[in-house]
Amino acid sequence: MDGISLLLDRRQAANQLSISLRQLDLMIATGEIPATRIGRRVLVSRIALEAFALKASSAGQDENATR
Repeated sequence: MDGISLLLDRRQAANQLSISLRQLDLMIATGEIPATRIGRRVLVSRIALEAFALKASSAGQDENATR
């Protein structure tokens, strides 16, 4: 691997999405962003974050197209 983590902790994931830790926790709780628990740690995959970001950006583009 080239030093890029496949899994991010909650704080790192929230920073990547530019959202609060609380907002990320709500999104994990509702299943909007999948997370994995390893021991006491809650981790989010980079792929899940990228998928969420792509979905969110395409939803924003669809919304703008209808205006």
